[in-house]
Amino acid sequence: MFQFNVRVSLIYLMFLLGRVYALESNTDEPSVEETARVRLYYLEKPVVVDPNSATTLANAFLSQISETEEVDSISNADSETIERYALAIEMIENAGGVWDSQLVEQLSTLGNFQQQRLNHPAAIESYRRAIQINRIAQGLHTPDQIPFLENMIESLVATEDWEQADLYSDYLFFVQHKVYGINDPRLIPALERLASWNIRAFNLGYGDQLGARLSSAQMLLSAGLRSVAAHYGRRDERFLQYLKDLVRSAYYVKMYPEYLVGIDQPEFRSRQENLRQKLNSNTIYPRSFSLGEAALRDIINYHIEEDGSVFAIAEAITHLADWYLLFDRRANSDNRYLQAWNLLSTEPDGDQLKERLFGNVVPLPTFIERPKNLEMRASNPKIRSNLKYSTADVSFSVSITGAVRNIEVLTEENEENANLLSRLRRNVRFSKFRPVIKKGRPTHSEGHVFRYRYWY
Repeated sequence: MFQFNVRVSLIYLMFLLGRVYALESNTDEPSVEETARVRLYYLEKPVVVDPNSATTLANAFLSQISETEEVDSISNADSETIERYALAIEMIENAGGVWDSQLVEQLSTLGNFQQQRLNHPAAIESYRRAIQINRIAQGLHTPDQIPFLENMIESLVATEDWEQADLYSDYLFFVQHKVYGINDPRLIPALERLASWNIRAFNLGYGDQLGARLSSAQMLLSAGLRSVAAHYGRRDERFLQYLKDLVRSAYYVKMYPEYLVGIDQPEFRSRQENLRQKLNSNTIYPRSFSLGEAALRDIINYHIEEDGSVFAIAEAITHLADWYLLFDRRANSDNRYLQAWNLLSTEPDGDQLKERLFGNVVPLPTFIERPKNLEMRASNPKIRSNLKYSTADVSFSVSITGAVRNIEVLTEENEENANLLSRLRRNVRFSKFRPVIKKGRPTHSEGHVFRYRYWY
């Protein structure tokens, strides 16, 4: 009996050791579960595959690397300059104390130098201290602090400190609005800046209520549009840019209606109502189809009245047709494509212009270049600089409605990228393209190959 128990114990011990050995032998290999957890976070706008496309991407990455190395070497060579600033700051502190107003100029200049050398953490501290001393010396809402705040926000964004960038973006606008007022043209850049930040924060998925981001962006852009028209007229280039930005914001409302839920909650509604009153806006609720349609019509009129270029007018009409296509309004989109086609037909080089605008399928929408965030519901936004990227070539056909069909991923699939390519395939399937236009009408076309870069 004793021998039997010993044998059982030895067998059990060998079993345990075997399990330990098996675990140790696999420590360098990811488990199936770990591989399955790899997620696709960002998807960039695809580009048509041609013989030079891969080389172009590679060259872009190499240029980024060489640029960083060059900056590092410059910062080492300029260490003496930084020491001179530090010595000047120390002398002022010894003579007048750490709150001497003369420090503001030295600290802001040092911050500019550090920012140019991409030493953003040091630049942030220099700007932060300059702002603090300026507020003590000049008052809480002095306009002198505005350039320091603008520069510090740039460095906060560069270091991807979204919380502080969000906080100081709101504070910067608070100061500018208090100093200038809503009717001062000097507020126009501030309106555009805060609107752009809210759109960027929305794309990152940053914030408790993403619908409020779109609400703020549309109110700010509308206020900026009115101000530009009132002070500089509709011919000003900023008028056109504001219209394009409004179209982008309207598209996001269409794509992500679920994020508008909860905008009526008291904590969000109160904040949005406060902004609405500051900007003299009509509503806090973001708009989609009607806002985008109106802005695109204004863009057409802008080119008719100010530009006069037939191709620019036809392209603007085509963008309105694309808008109708995105909202499944086939009759409207077909009419606008035909209108643009007929307009180009009046030009001496009309055939070349029509081929340029309608000869190939085009990913929609055309007015958004930023990568698509596929994990906006995540509690913590994933930063692309901390992710890996890869590319995949995809072949497909495009129907007359702009739908993608007959999808084939040409990139070789393996155990590591199988889940990523599967989700990429799903995203391609639900995307839309402007179809090839022939004789003024959308047509079915096949054999299109596009390269997608994705981040995981």
